Amino acid sequence: MWWPRSSALWGAGLLSCVMALTTARAEPLPTERQMSLSAIMGSTAPLRLRGVEGEAGVSLPLPPNWTVQQLRLRLRATASSALTTGSLAVSVNGHVVGQVPLDGRSPRVEADLDVPPDVLRHGYNDVRLQAVQHHTDRCEYPLAPELWTDVDLTGSSFSVKHTLTAPPTRLDRLEDLFSRLTWAPRVVLPVLTPRPASAEMLTALNLVAQGVGQRLDYVPVQLRTGRLPPGLASLATSLPADAPGIIVAGRFADLASVLPPNVPRNRGPIVSLQHVPGDDTRFMVVFAAETEQDLRLAAAAFAMPAMPWPDTPWAAVASIRMPPLGSVTGVAASLKPSTQAYPLSALGYRTATLKGLQSGGTTLRLWHDAWQGRIQTRVHASYTAGMAPQSALNIVANGVVHGSIPLSEPAGGSYDNYAVSLPAGALRPGWNTLSFEPALVPQTRGGECQPFFPGNLAVTVYDDSTIQTFGGSPMRRPDLALLAQSGRPTPGAPVGVGMAVQLAAGDDATVGAAMTLMAKLTQVFKGPLLRTQMAIGPVEGVRHGIWVGALGQLPAAVRNAAGIGSEGELVDAVPLIQSSSVAVLEGGDTLQALRRHIEDFDAAPSVLSAGVTLRPGPSNRALAATALVRDAPMTVFTAPTPATLEAAIGTLVAHGPWSQLKGDRATWRPGEETVQTHSAEDAPFTAYSLRGGLGLWISQYPWTSLFLLIVLLALLVWFTRKALDIYRRRHLPPQPAQRRDDGARS
Repeated sequence: MWWPRSSALWGAGLLSCVMALTTARAEPLPTERQMSLSAIMGSTAPLRLRGVEGEAGVSLPLPPNWTVQQLRLRLRATASSALTTGSLAVSVNGHVVGQVPLDGRSPRVEADLDVPPDVLRHGYNDVRLQAVQHHTDRCEYPLAPELWTDVDLTGSSFSVKHTLTAPPTRLDRLEDLFSRLTWAPRVVLPVLTPRPASAEMLTALNLVAQGVGQRLDYVPVQLRTGRLPPGLASLATSLPADAPGIIVAGRFADLASVLPPNVPRNRGPIVSLQHVPGDDTRFMVVFAAETEQDLRLAAAAFAMPAMPWPDTPWAAVASIRMPPLGSVTGVAASLKPSTQAYPLSALGYRTATLKGLQSGGTTLRLWHDAWQGRIQTRVHASYTAGMAPQSALNIVANGVVHGSIPLSEPAGGSYDNYAVSLPAGALRPGWNTLSFEPALVPQTRGGECQPFFPGNLAVTVYDDSTIQTFGGSPMRRPDLALLAQSGRPTPGAPVGVGMAVQLAAGDDATVGAAMTLMAKLTQVFKGPLLRTQMAIGPVEGVRHGIWVGALGQLPAAVRNAAGIGSEGELVDAVPLIQSSSVAVLEGGDTLQALRRHIEDFDAAPSVLSAGVTLRPGPSNRALAATALVRDAPMTVFTAPTPATLEAAIGTLVAHGPWSQLKGDRATWRPGEETVQTHSAEDAPFTAYSLRGGLGLWISQYPWTSLFLLIVLLALLVWFTRKALDIYRRRHLPPQPAQRRDDGARS
């Protein structure tokens, strides 16, 4: 009786252990990730906290499918050696999570602070670094230059341990799936189809890429196309480790094993959301239709922003009525101002209040495509009461101050239309910066036991402030920098209507490279490009063509436009110098000066270039080139092989390489951050005639000029005497010598 009882107990214990092990194995293991503050803030320069109360903020993203178990801040900083006492407090969402003492005698700050998970929230978390710093115990000047602490953004980082939760299978939560709250430098997303992409499938994949790009906003994304395996059991293990999910597109007949059985086949194209088989932490978005041509409806609905998706796992797109093409172009034409004036909101600026002694101001980027054109900004601003009369709002273009708006009324005030003009030449062709930098001065600045009130230092710049351009000679020069920031290589090139992405071949690597590029252009344009076409081969009636393909697969005309020879060699025009004549107005030419304000300016600079042919061509480098072909811009992205092209485009769309694009040609290697470019801006510029050039040289080297002038005068006297002597000998008879005998005469 004892043995069976013991056997039963042993068996029950073994079963409980196996169940416990199975349960423990089923629980997701925590994932560890790390992200530096420099990656969050996009800068490697130290973050300086100035003054008695220095403060800075960091936005920490947390994806919605993370369950945080542990979060730690590794803080590295250096304090001023002049500090006698101080502290650096770290708060998250208003909760202080740690304090570090600051002492000038030991200026190095190294601390690891644990952040309680209960103070965190999904989305962006407000992390504040607040430094209280003192260098004396009485009558302290709050803005003393020795009051500072530098936070090392590269050495400081967040580390997190988290588990992944199952994403919701509801279409109204699509934004949470394609979340920009990622810690990864880029998102890799596989796109699977049952067969190679046809013309109809490319149309749908183009719209899918746009939908992915605009949902991820500024996060780089690489789309990789491939074949859908017949069995889904190995799908989860074959995905890249950093892929949050997959996208599947095809016909109903080819996706029977993918679509749930309750999804109808007779209601039109379907968008379905479910988990990846075998991995509930990843999502799978399925686009299915009766024919590949009908897939366009489901993909277009996915590409449209603010689509009111239902809170169900699937939805059928019965129809989409796009506005007529004529109305689209008509609205675009009506938006072009006849006065060349536009509000700051057109540059992405939103009304903002600049506060405190060190507000830093706000900076805008604007494209200027004219030579010697002027610009005027009309500012709408308001400022608070109680500031000193020395306060001002400075207007700065490309680092140069061109005007100042006084903020001198003690009771505060506002300006509705304060005009500041920037002279011709202040803006260079291409991208320019326009900054509004306030200098806010309190009525008393502290020190010597005086009160100090910085709380009322504020000025608001409204987004209905306008910028207006005048005159200048337009420059018809395509530029990759404009494409990288606006989606068009020239100001007149269309974005959307009349634009086409043309593939040299239909292989998976080329299609993936084109989809990745299309997602990036959607992010740059900040909206869908529903009228943009994607096709294999040339498209008729294109006013802005983008070619994507391997070197050997591009048409000959496209290779020639990109500067690629028949054998793959590079045929390039290297700019040497820019030159233009600039008229100099004398003091009394008032009428001529007025005329130049009304009429066009001088012609744009001409560029002198040297033709260069290099053999062999790039072996493992990608090339981006833009040129005008029959007065229409053409942009080419190419590499020696489709695989190299796909990897190179994935590298290019990252923040660093993409921001380096400029000029008419760029080359780079897959996996490297450096992009080599050249443009006319790289060439030296001259705008001087002979008189102007000599005058500039003499003003720079006066003593050398005086010495050379004396030498020239001496040579001139010598040559003059020599010439007179030769003339006398040749043309005048010899004169007899006259003898003078003073003694005989006497």
